[in-house]
Amino acid sequence: MSTKLLKQLLLITLGTAIMAFGIINFAVTNQMAEGGFTGITIILFHLFGLSTGVSNLLLNIPMLIIGYRQFSKKGFWLTIFGTCMLSVFLSLFETLGHIVPPLPNDMMISAIGMGVCVGTGLGIIFNAGGTTGGVDIIAKIIKDKIGIPMARTMFAFDAIVIGISMIIFLSFTNAIYTIIGLYIAAQLIDKFQEGFRAGQKVLIISDKYQEIADAIHNKMNRGATYIHGMGSYNKSDKMIILTIINKRELSSLKEIIYQIDSQAFVSVSHVYETLGEGFTFDANGIPYFD
Repeated sequence: MSTKLLKQLLLITLGTAIMAFGIINFAVTNQMAEGGFTGITIILFHLFGLSTGVSNLLLNIPMLIIGYRQFSKKGFWLTIFGTCMLSVFLSLFETLGHIVPPLPNDMMISAIGMGVCVGTGLGIIFNAGGTTGGVDIIAKIIKDKIGIPMARTMFAFDAIVIGISMIIFLSFTNAIYTIIGLYIAAQLIDKFQEGFRAGQKVLIISDKYQEIADAIHNKMNRGATYIHGMGSYNKSDKMIILTIINKRELSSLKEIIYQIDSQAFVSVSHVYETLGEGFTFDANGIPYFD
């Protein structure tokens, strides 16, 4: 087994453990719902007392058989592994009982706990190249056959599951808390997908470009790139400075720019993830994060 595959399996195991912990100790314990197939397992738990781990595995077996062609060979086996590990941890946390006590008077904490655990768990799983099966497979099949975007299918499926949950066991108040939890989970999943090393991309247009670039190098220890441009009005050549910085450095950069040229044009935009020297490794190539 390669080191990369072992790392993927360990991360999927960690992700499914965190996700299952949140589902059992926050959602199930506090009468909240979930989206996707895990939402169906919670419905079956309340209807028939069926273990969420067992029902998750039983629901996913036909989906894996139907959708195996939607995956690469490695992706298919990672999905099977993720599905099985989620079922194992769901059953384990059910058996262990209430690690986190019920919070009927602190439902916002329950919603946050569920959202953080599910979002973090799924984020780790997706980043490791795995999935937990379920609605992901259905959404991919529908996209390939009909052309409906996966996100739309998954949203519709979640809405249906929550609607059914409201008929069976979910109160209106707890439905609101469930939606809050799912929103938090979605935001965290996006963060894991986009990366946590966000920064700011700054474009600077100034006749004093050389002086500003030198100041960025010398005072901030940041790199800069020149981009050749042309003004659309007077057709004059322009030299544009491009630099990427951390958010906390933006105020210092603006101060440096306007000390040199108070008429400089500056555009700042968000960068979701920044990789490279000064962000993920130093000037000697030593990584900041392993």
